[in-house]
Amino acid sequence: MDLASPNVGVTMLVVDLARLLRRRFEAELTKVDTGLTAGEARTLFYVWRLPGQRQAALAEAMYVEPMTLVGYLDTLEKAGLIKRCPDPNDKRAKLIELTPKADPVLDRIGGALKKVRTKALEDVPPDDRQILETLLQTMKDSLLQEVSKGKQK
Repeated sequence: MDLASPNVGVTMLVVDLARLLRRRFEAELTKVDTGLTAGEARTLFYVWRLPGQRQAALAEAMYVEPMTLVGYLDTLEKAGLIKRCPDPNDKRAKLIELTPKADPVLDRIGGALKKVRTKALEDVPPDDRQILETLLQTMKDSLLQEVSKGKQK
């Protein structure tokens, strides 16, 4: 059977790019000595971006399974970087907050992210960077709309 190869260029390009970015981020994390895995660093970053969220909301925002997030949060809590606070609206739920000890770690994570971003964009003309970000956000939004429609059914 003679099948034409599928035209999945942009899809595989983005998948490959995501893996390369993650690999580069993991390498940079080891250089800045946070003591965290990429998943834990990403979790800490999301807690900073979305403070006071319930664990379930944080897992959804990160596109990870709740049980995966619990492992990351346990490690971050043991390291004194986050705390689980009672939700005043639901005694069963916990809200995730940063501790002051997280600030220097977040600075190092930010430095690692900046190095990765700088390398990834070094050959992209400055005028094209905003266009690239807008296009990637549009792709993400399109996929998220599909996910939202699936949840409504």
